[in-house]
Amino acid sequence: MVSIQSQHPSEAVISAAEAMIKQVGPWYEGKRNKKGTVDSNVMCAGLYITEFLSTAFPLSHGDYRADSQVKGASGSKAKALLADHAETRQFTSEGGRTSRLTIKHAETLAEIINLAGSQEGVAGFTLLERKFLARILQAWFVARIQEDYFGRKKISAEIDPNFSVRTTVANLLEAGRERGGNTAGAIAQHLVGAKLQIRFPAEKINVESYTTADVQTGRAGDYEVGDTAMHVTMSPSEKVFSERCAENIKNGFRPRVLVPENAVAAASQIARLTGFHKKVAVQSIEDFVGTNIEEVAGFAHTEIKAQLRKLLELYNERIDVAEADKSLKIEIPTNL
Repeated sequence: MVSIQSQHPSEAVISAAEAMIKQVGPWYEGKRNKKGTVDSNVMCAGLYITEFLSTAFPLSHGDYRADSQVKGASGSKAKALLADHAETRQFTSEGGRTSRLTIKHAETLAEIINLAGSQEGVAGFTLLERKFLARILQAWFVARIQEDYFGRKKISAEIDPNFSVRTTVANLLEAGRERGGNTAGAIAQHLVGAKLQIRFPAEKINVESYTTADVQTGRAGDYEVGDTAMHVTMSPSEKVFSERCAENIKNGFRPRVLVPENAVAAASQIARLTGFHKKVAVQSIEDFVGTNIEEVAGFAHTEIKAQLRKLLELYNERIDVAEADKSLKIEIPTNL
């Protein structure tokens, strides 16, 4: 869609958009299943049809249909349209391309858009006005995706109480990597925080958003326990050691850098190259969380299962408090 962020829609465009959303809304709500969820194909149809509206009205089959699919439908197209509204989280990889339901939803939505648009005089709009209208309607669908897809879709991974807890932590981090963005980093930070709450119930373990920098809060690291400053990072850099850890040591803290298992060797090498390998502890997030939970549980299977559930519940509570993105919550299986 052509960039129009520096301009503003007219009152006529805003009025038309509001009136059309009143008719599109019931169509969207009518697509909810018995569990109250909306299929992503419906959401994709909304993204695509509003995009086609920016260059054509009324919408004909030729404007948006290509054989049995929506023209141009793909995961990358859906991703680009969402990014145009500053939404960069990982959406459905297919973008509705492989489902025949997407084109059916697109057809019924196009009919509603055409009817509602005709009632609001959209045929008389200039190209710029129609682009504004399309963007407002598309933003409405983006908001639905944020609420009904990202807001409901929790982190899902293989969580088996018969596995070691470190394996569960590794599976959760991998699920975060697959989702993309900063998801894995957020999972790591809040799992560490939840573990610290369990291990040190008398301590006040801070709860901040993953994106909150240490300097904003005056903390020595992501977490402080006793005189130890902990830094949780998925990608260890020289700066963590030469700046943050060096400052910790200067101020009397014992630094500990927590990284994924596959980054331990790299972090240890950086610590050695920067001359901090004797004063900075490097440990995997998987071991730091997993081993400690099993120790707290007395290495007893039944108690490990209970403590693992507690870990995940505390993690979800931290997400509720600190993160706007509730899709960072972990789906806790019924076997715990």
